[in-house]
Amino acid sequence: MMKTLSRPSVLLPLLSLVVVFGAWELVGRSINPLLFAPPSEVARQFGELMRSGELLDATKITVQALFLGYFLAVIVGIPFGIAMGALPRFGDILQPYLYAIFSTPRVVVVPLIVVWFGIGFEARLFLVFFWSMIAISVNTAQGVRHARPDLVEVAHSFQASRLQMARHVLIPGAIPFVVSGLRIGAERAIVGVIIGEMFLQIVGLGGVITKGSTELLPAKMLCAVAVIAVLGTIIVTALDTFEKRFQVWKGPT
Repeated sequence: MMKTLSRPSVLLPLLSLVVVFGAWELVGRSINPLLFAPPSEVARQFGELMRSGELLDATKITVQALFLGYFLAVIVGIPFGIAMGALPRFGDILQPYLYAIFSTPRVVVVPLIVVWFGIGFEARLFLVFFWSMIAISVNTAQGVRHARPDLVEVAHSFQASRLQMARHVLIPGAIPFVVSGLRIGAERAIVGVIIGEMFLQIVGLGGVITKGSTELLPAKMLCAVAVIAVLGTIIVTALDTFEKRFQVWKGPT
């Protein structure tokens, strides 16, 4: 145990964690409790929210919309991006519109989503799916377009079909871009579900943040923020594992 803890890769993060939480506690205790909360108060509030079941119920609501919307975005966005990259004309037609939508703030389309889907689960699901799907498809298309020309030429010389070309050349070469798109899509999915819960329907972790704001309870808001951060960390860690699993040809880094 001591040998493991003495490793720089373990020791430095632990030390930084102690320093950050120590500074947070000192700063939090010196500020008006209506404006900020120290970790000790956040932990106390976290226990109360868990005992009442409010935080657990809110997490279930957020996770349901987040993971379902993100899953749909992945299974739609990756094939769509491959088609955009493998068919240049098709990609050239759609790419400007996707870039325009990608750069548009999500908040400004919330009124339209309310008109189209109301304020229920379907609206929040669409907000998660749509924006994360665009990020995934755009990055996947970029990866397919940047496939190694020598490998593409070899595949053509062996008269590979479009399916064989995509399976053995384009998709393996596009994995770094796909994973990058999945990371960006995950970030946009998390932001999308919280925006939906704060502006469409006051539920989930976004609802906890909104209620904490109206009740002037910073500790309650920070509890929801901490859970959101954990969800994001889980998704990013899973994507890192996915990248290592499908890029064994790169060797150790």
